[in-house]
Amino acid sequence: MAPRTIFGAVTASLAGVASATVGAGILNVGNERITQIFGNHFGRAGHNASYDYIVVGGGTAGNTIAARLAMDPANYTVAVLNAGSFYEIMNGNLTQIPGYSFESAEPNFASGLSSMTALGLRTVPQPGYNNRQIDYIVGQVFGGGSAANTGGYHRPTKGTYDWWAEIVEDDYWRWDNVYNFAKRSCNFTPPDYTRIDPSLNIWYDEDAYIPDGGPLHVSYGNWQGPYGPPLGEALAKMGFEYLPGLNSGRLIGYGTATGAVDTSTATRDSSETSFLQAAARANPEFKIYPDALVQRVLFDENKKANGVLVQGNALNNPVTFQLNATREVIISGGVWFSPQLLMLSGIGPAETLQQYGIDVLVDSPGVGQNEWDSPYLSTVFKVNITTSTQLAAGNPEVVAEAIYNWTYHQSGRLSSIGTGQALSFEKYPEHLRSSFTNETLEWLSTFPEDWPEVEFLPLEVSSFPEDIGPDDYYITIGSALLSTSSIGNVTIQSNDAKDWPVINPNWLHDIGDQQMAVASVKRAREIAFNTTFVTEEYIPGPDVQTDEEILEWVRNNSNLIYHGSTTCKMGRDSDPMAVLDSRARVRGVTGLRVVDTSAYPNLVPGHTMGSVYLFAEAIANSILTGN
Repeated sequence: MAPRTIFGAVTASLAGVASATVGAGILNVGNERITQIFGNHFGRAGHNASYDYIVVGGGTAGNTIAARLAMDPANYTVAVLNAGSFYEIMNGNLTQIPGYSFESAEPNFASGLSSMTALGLRTVPQPGYNNRQIDYIVGQVFGGGSAANTGGYHRPTKGTYDWWAEIVEDDYWRWDNVYNFAKRSCNFTPPDYTRIDPSLNIWYDEDAYIPDGGPLHVSYGNWQGPYGPPLGEALAKMGFEYLPGLNSGRLIGYGTATGAVDTSTATRDSSETSFLQAAARANPEFKIYPDALVQRVLFDENKKANGVLVQGNALNNPVTFQLNATREVIISGGVWFSPQLLMLSGIGPAETLQQYGIDVLVDSPGVGQNEWDSPYLSTVFKVNITTSTQLAAGNPEVVAEAIYNWTYHQSGRLSSIGTGQALSFEKYPEHLRSSFTNETLEWLSTFPEDWPEVEFLPLEVSSFPEDIGPDDYYITIGSALLSTSSIGNVTIQSNDAKDWPVINPNWLHDIGDQQMAVASVKRAREIAFNTTFVTEEYIPGPDVQTDEEILEWVRNNSNLIYHGSTTCKMGRDSDPMAVLDSRARVRGVTGLRVVDTSAYPNLVPGHTMGSVYLFAEAIANSILTGN
């Protein structure tokens, strides 16, 4: 029987029940927040205006840096522009309720995301994936990726940022400095043991947070599944170290990850509900432009960025207008759209720009190059404990219980993201490394000592058979490759911003990445069968055993985890491929920065959201202090 991907045909029925039952509660919460940004805070499409700072892109980084600039005592005028609108309006409960984030385990990631909430870019054929084309989902509403992801939050390692500092030759990025920016962005709430099982005894490092942290709610969801403790026991038996949280600069080991969730309401907290709304409350001159597609950045005769050309209501009744920036334009379009906007503005590889009739302002060959991402593999197992399988399958009793608990107690399976317990990271153990080539081992040796090479991500929801019974449960132990050497790219297909960029992540191009993918499947199996709850393997199944069979399965089934970076990378002055300097300023012009994962000098290990908040805080501080 062919596997049935999660949610399947019951998506509409479950979402409909939730909308009818809990929609009013969500809307009450949403309106209480959103009323802060209605009315005076919206810019007028079609009307030219001037601001101190213009931020292009209202995603995780864009909203954070816009808010910090707007909330500064200097009362700067700030405008943030976004191609989409608000997810509370466009997608309702499917985005706001944390439990619906389990739809991200769906291979195409788009089953519950409205086309008006997220864009589905499609890659060029990927040779490493047997020439499959993969949908790469990008959040286009305010909140960006923080509104479209699972909501998991952790921080990279100390060595990651010390390495950054060396790469860009700027000690500003050393861990001892940037750790403060990570703390500044979030407001931590300890586990609520009135709603979750107190015997779980979740450890966390209190020093990873500060009492007067930022507007982003970070906590542990009000549901923690029963798989966590026995999976942790299996990992400990295998030699994994237990970590008190994953936000203190260490990842090798295992622990319970936090999420961006407001546990008082059991709702997702994105950069929109946190930073954007905080800025609106603090600064009456803070302006928001939804449905505003920036065509290009404008420059004066001295190559200083002094504004943007905008198409408002781009998907309906377009009007073109100009916004001027007296201080800076900040691009926060993400790994694919930031390099696209640079190229449309005349900054990029000269040959590409000339091909599409774009005047070359700066010949910058690194724009759109150096893309670094993590392949993702889903191994699925049948288990003898309860998971969220029956919720995903639409079991009426399970659905009713989940809705009741969320509505009346802000608890239960819908109150949490369905992952994060016993999240583990490691360097491949010796019995798996021994099959790697010398070239692969040499590549892995270039990373910092505390850099994990692979992540194992347990998910309470997974694929399941079409003929699933009412007492059948499954779990995914996903593997994300964190030290890949395959490098991708992005380019433009015209001189029009409405023509999406051409993206090529180039997953599994290098033999070393293929070796690590095979090792990851083997290790996920070892973890699974060291637990007391796994009864059999479902995917890829017992017929896939040899390295050749595993690799072929990997090529046909690998997907992604949406952590692309480095397409506008920072770097030292001597690096010809460095698009930005060490403070995210675009080389060759003034008054222009790029602030999102495209600016990273390398991909960070694990999940990127926590690092994006840190990065935006750090650049905002650099701007405001003149440092």
